Amino acid sequence: MTATSTRREEVQELRTSRLSETQRTLLKRLVACLFGGVVLAMMVGTQEGSQDDFGISFHHAVLRPRIFVFLVIGLVIFGLITFWSVVKPYARRPGMLPLLIGFLVVVAAQTIMNWFDPLASSSGDGKFNAVRDAVDKTASSRLEWYTSPFFDWFAWTALIVGAVLCGFAVVTRLRLLGYLTAALGVVAAALAYLAHDDVVSVGGGADHSLGVYTGVIGFLIMAGAGITAVHSRSDIGNWRVFLERVMSFRPGLPFAIVGLIYGLFAYLNDCWFDPTGGLNADFAKTGDAYNGTAISSLAKQYLDWLGWTLFLVALVATLAATVLRNLALAVVAAVVSVAGVVLTFFALKSMTEVAAQVVPAKGSAWKNLGVGGFAACITFTIFGAAAAQVLLARSRAGRKVPDRLEPTLPITKAVRQARGSALGIPLLVIVTGLALFYPPMLPTHWQDVLVGQVGVYVLLALGLNVVVGWAGLLDLGYIAFYEVGAYTTAYFTGSLPVKPPSWLDFKPLATIPFAIVACLIAGVLLGAPTLRLRGDYLAIVTLGFGEIVQVVATNDPGGFTGGPQGPNVPHPSLHLGGLNITWGQDLLPYWYLLLVILVIVIVLFYRLEGSRLGRAWAAIREDEVAAQASGVNTFRVKLLAFAIGASTSGLAGVFFASKVGYFDPTLFTLQASILIVAYVVFGGMGSLAGAMAGAAVLTWLPEFLKAQVPSDDRQMWVGALVLAMMIFRPAGLLPARRRKAELEGLDSPRSAEIGAVPASEGL
Repeated sequence: MTATSTRREEVQELRTSRLSETQRTLLKRLVACLFGGVVLAMMVGTQEGSQDDFGISFHHAVLRPRIFVFLVIGLVIFGLITFWSVVKPYARRPGMLPLLIGFLVVVAAQTIMNWFDPLASSSGDGKFNAVRDAVDKTASSRLEWYTSPFFDWFAWTALIVGAVLCGFAVVTRLRLLGYLTAALGVVAAALAYLAHDDVVSVGGGADHSLGVYTGVIGFLIMAGAGITAVHSRSDIGNWRVFLERVMSFRPGLPFAIVGLIYGLFAYLNDCWFDPTGGLNADFAKTGDAYNGTAISSLAKQYLDWLGWTLFLVALVATLAATVLRNLALAVVAAVVSVAGVVLTFFALKSMTEVAAQVVPAKGSAWKNLGVGGFAACITFTIFGAAAAQVLLARSRAGRKVPDRLEPTLPITKAVRQARGSALGIPLLVIVTGLALFYPPMLPTHWQDVLVGQVGVYVLLALGLNVVVGWAGLLDLGYIAFYEVGAYTTAYFTGSLPVKPPSWLDFKPLATIPFAIVACLIAGVLLGAPTLRLRGDYLAIVTLGFGEIVQVVATNDPGGFTGGPQGPNVPHPSLHLGGLNITWGQDLLPYWYLLLVILVIVIVLFYRLEGSRLGRAWAAIREDEVAAQASGVNTFRVKLLAFAIGASTSGLAGVFFASKVGYFDPTLFTLQASILIVAYVVFGGMGSLAGAMAGAAVLTWLPEFLKAQVPSDDRQMWVGALVLAMMIFRPAGLLPARRRKAELEGLDSPRSAEIGAVPASEGL
């Protein structure tokens, strides 16, 4: 009995210790979540600290009622983490993902997006809360009965109540709750549009804000989530299967519907002319404004009747082709779409040339247009993508493998690509249309960000991806090759104190081969003596190389680089036959030049990745000793990686030098090199799409945060994003398939039940 009681006491003590350990873990988690809520409260908002009083930020963020909102967020996160095993089955049910997406879209619309541009121009803030304050100060007799309640309480109440109702609908599958969610979402979307329209009619001015449209889309997504939750027959929601069913029901039909909606906005709502001079004319008013001017006959016909005719013919042909799956109608839709893009472009060209002559104060050509014409071009591009999907679907159906043979086919990469090609090419068409016609719709500031930061760093990230992502070599001095390319351009354009011979004095674009060769040689000179090093030692050597190049360019003992003053490079120009293009007058020509460069580099690198050299880089990255034992000349292959990556950086240096005109050595710092490495890692090492996405996101985010948070908080947001990515998606934003397989395995994990049965049987 004594031994038995002692044993019981030991078991009880063990249980007590385990319980206390669990309690300590939960307490630590709770404190961490609450502390995270406090940090989030300090990050969100316009409050900032002071050099004299470091408690100002904490006072504004914490010692106010708003802190309770963020503490509740911390508690919700704590609950989700603690009871995730219970929540997970419900979180995977149909309707939960669209509920989350719709909720986040509405929150983004009502917190960070503008709802009335004239208010932003006058007070510096046109967001939802600022519009609410302006509505409260306006006499109620001037507003509709629903405008003030919507901005005061209904918008946020509808969001919270709709999310709660939809959550209960997902869990309980009660149809009444799903229908109430759908009705509330539709009502909230309609009131958002009507209230915004009332604000615009009372406030006046030219408004191009997108907050209301984003809010409408978010509320409609939540409405769809309610319907999906109660009508889905599946216990687990799979968004990929859902999208496949939607896209395969009638190939091209979703694109056609999107083109219909977007086209109606383009021809009925969007501005086509003079968005800054008070006219703010839509398509119909633009046609009236150009009556009696020297506009071309084609443009006049387009504004009178041809524009609408092209849109309607393309719409009808596309819808008929997608519904009937008719190849002839798909060809007609594709031809009309191409004609619509071309005719719209030439009509816009004639309009802006006439406007520049009539109103010289507005500037030169392409300075007087709104977004309507470019939105119409994107609409025709979407119709063309729908027609392309119909054609591809029919061609695939003609060579479809019989069902009896399908199970015996190995699921290879070629098979997967063949299955996805019917959607890949239409998406490529849409991406091309957006790349061509969306940048002119951006404000000048964002055009500058797109060209001078996003585009250039995307090109640099592609080059460094060869070294870091494919060959597995850490290069912390990559910015030095960028500097070499820029100074090579300055030398051959005669912008440095030391002038080239007259027969070597070129325009900036003609210096591209010289910059590539110069950086290639620099890469070989750096790599030849150092590539026998590995890991941290190689990183330190490349870091030193970058510092040496910058110091030499700054001190300039021989008077070659011009020292800290830097060179002044002329803008490029192109005169080829009857084609005359001069850069520097506008930002968009630089964007199209950069787009051509990016396409060439992406195509070449895509072919290079699958080549013998690309496979050799992958082998070295995985195991250099094994690769050398397999017959790979590791030194030569690594040297080629350095040379190719450096030459890409030199190409970016040519573009940068000719675009900015003036630069100095202080722009090429170690921080810039580390940022480029961060872009590649964040996007996904070894992935072309990942390198581009990482550079685009991390260069866009700080600029976007300028209007959202104080300057000192921007790096905190960027750091939080990178930290979250490293925790929840360590392979990167768009990881390479090989890298993802290294971290997650080749196949998706099986359920716990399947793994438990063989384990219990001793297998």
